[in-house]
Amino acid sequence: MITKLKNILIALAENRALQHILFWAFSFLILVNILRVSAELKPIDVIYTMVFHIPLALVVYINLSILVPRLLARKKYWWYAYAIIITLFVGAEFYLLLFDKWIDYLFPGFYFIAYYGFWDITLYLIVFLLLTTLIKLARAWFVVKQLEQENTENQLKALRSQLNPHFLFNSLNNIYSLARKKDDAAPEVILKLSDILRYVIYDSDKDETDLKSEVEFIRKYVELQLLRLQNKDRVKMVAEGEIGDQRIAPLLFIPFIENSFKHGLTQTNEELIDINLVGRRESIYFRIKNNKGKTDFREKTKYQGVGIANVKKRLELLYKDRYRLEINDSKSNYEIKLEIKLANEDKD
Repeated sequence: MITKLKNILIALAENRALQHILFWAFSFLILVNILRVSAELKPIDVIYTMVFHIPLALVVYINLSILVPRLLARKKYWWYAYAIIITLFVGAEFYLLLFDKWIDYLFPGFYFIAYYGFWDITLYLIVFLLLTTLIKLARAWFVVKQLEQENTENQLKALRSQLNPHFLFNSLNNIYSLARKKDDAAPEVILKLSDILRYVIYDSDKDETDLKSEVEFIRKYVELQLLRLQNKDRVKMVAEGEIGDQRIAPLLFIPFIENSFKHGLTQTNEELIDINLVGRRESIYFRIKNNKGKTDFREKTKYQGVGIANVKKRLELLYKDRYRLEINDSKSNYEIKLEIKLANEDKD
């Protein structure tokens, strides 16, 4: 329901002519009932209401077409207030001249008078000015938000295009290393990678995937990495809690896991990788920790690579104010804690 309403608002925001037609039609329906002289609607009431809108439309479009873009939008507030006062005066005087002198020449078969005095019609003009200015500002805000959303989507697409080659590059490096050693595990690794790439190609291009699929993808990735390790106890993975249809951005955790496998395991058997993921209906908690062993890790490389910088940008774009990322880089251990609060919205 929210999505449908949003699409309607977007279509309306993009059709300015329709906005103006709807506004003045709604205004006419209200004013014709206010201005009519009897319970029964007569032709003179319709004509009077139509003519009554002329000074209103004059003031409204002077404001929208000239004053707002040239003064208000440029933050010339005092000049804008001064111009509004003059416009209101001109509009009220125009109304009085229109109904006291000119209307008899336009409609000689009817008798019209100016029902309202100067201050009464000025109040009408102020109401219409405020209303139309607020609508214009709201429309401008809506357009800006729409552009920001499009910009965010473009940034996310760019980040995904960076993420997938980065992931593939590291995986192919593993296969290349096994091939050079003529390791018998190479064919099995290729099959594992094939399963992983199906997920990367078909699911990572979506805005969201279910948590169950993401966890299964992580398991396969870990299994692929375990094939190149003699001591498989060096890696522990636990996924617990509610692992189901919670919606989450795809490939969000894998850069952290990939980073630990790339930098956290050396040729010794001392280093360990501990992965823990807890699913809840309202949030997801992810933690990964590895010790660095005796290797001078700080001199060898840095953790803040392309993948982690990438996921930080994605988190800020997708889960701004709804995530908490903690990175602890000590002499002996490297640990990442990430908690994401899920948005439960009606997307029908």
